[in-house]
Amino acid sequence: MILLTGATGYIGSHIWVELLNEHYSVIGIDNLSNSSIDVLGQINAITGLNPAFIEGDIKDRVLLKDIFSNYPISHVIHLAALKSPLESMTHQEKYFDCNVHGLKTVLEAMSDADCKKLIFSSSAAVYGDLAISPISESTNLCPTNYYGETKKIAEELIRSKQKEYLLFRSATLRYFNVAGNHQSRLLKVATPNESHSLFSEIEAVIKGSKKILEIFGDDWDTLDGTCIRDYLDISDLTRAHIAVIKRLDTVDESFTVNLGSGVGYSVKDVINSYNTVGGINLPTRVVCKRIGDVATSYANINKAKELIHWLPQKSLSKMCLDSLAICNAIRL
Repeated sequence: MILLTGATGYIGSHIWVELLNEHYSVIGIDNLSNSSIDVLGQINAITGLNPAFIEGDIKDRVLLKDIFSNYPISHVIHLAALKSPLESMTHQEKYFDCNVHGLKTVLEAMSDADCKKLIFSSSAAVYGDLAISPISESTNLCPTNYYGETKKIAEELIRSKQKEYLLFRSATLRYFNVAGNHQSRLLKVATPNESHSLFSEIEAVIKGSKKILEIFGDDWDTLDGTCIRDYLDISDLTRAHIAVIKRLDTVDESFTVNLGSGVGYSVKDVINSYNTVGGINLPTRVVCKRIGDVATSYANINKAKELIHWLPQKSLSKMCLDSLAICNAIRL
């Protein structure tokens, strides 16, 4: 059985659906601080299964002990975290408590229950602005925001656990920018405005809940002056997790891989793609740069191809088309 933390969040709920569709037994935990209980009904509508869910906090040692005592947990997929780079710069204690202390509590509970396999949701934010794209996993880690720093510290905790407990195995997955929605269009999860995900911000403009799309700087050291990022569709991310589980179950080693598309697109590239495939004209304005942002960040995904035999399938234009369909902006 798999314990999925952060289970009702955006990424967690999509991974949960994929796990159930692949016939894995899953129990999810979330404190619902950044998500909704309504997700459980949506998962049921997609899979035909009633998801096993426990409302609670990953820092609750007694609760985790009860979960590991009552369920035969063989793997933990640890997603639960705070994730806004901007917010992290002014709320460092809160981010350390959730992202670092939360992981420590999970690792302690795993050790006590002799659970040996961890899949950890890390981030491209660990690389920082000195990394040269395409970024490989061997790049020195030098985060430029505190969110990335907490992920770096968390990775160090996992490596320490591997040295302390030789049978412990982990897969550290450095996500780049995840976007998209479930193909059923039934999984509707709230994305907090504080995250400033480009796709979610564009969708807010399309839906009318925002009047204009803000571009955070147009004088970056890039061809068109806007930030370049690597955008990965959620469906490709969920497939990667299945492949990671299979490798952990067959190969006796820990590993770290980037999960991205392997292609960098600027903010203007994404806007132009939306405008082209949707026949729309997104209103934009340039505002000040965000603290902790970097000019260019996209992944080298050769290691993921080699180790887990995975390749992303969704193109940027298809991601934009799917997004527009979700917003009911076009008829397919």
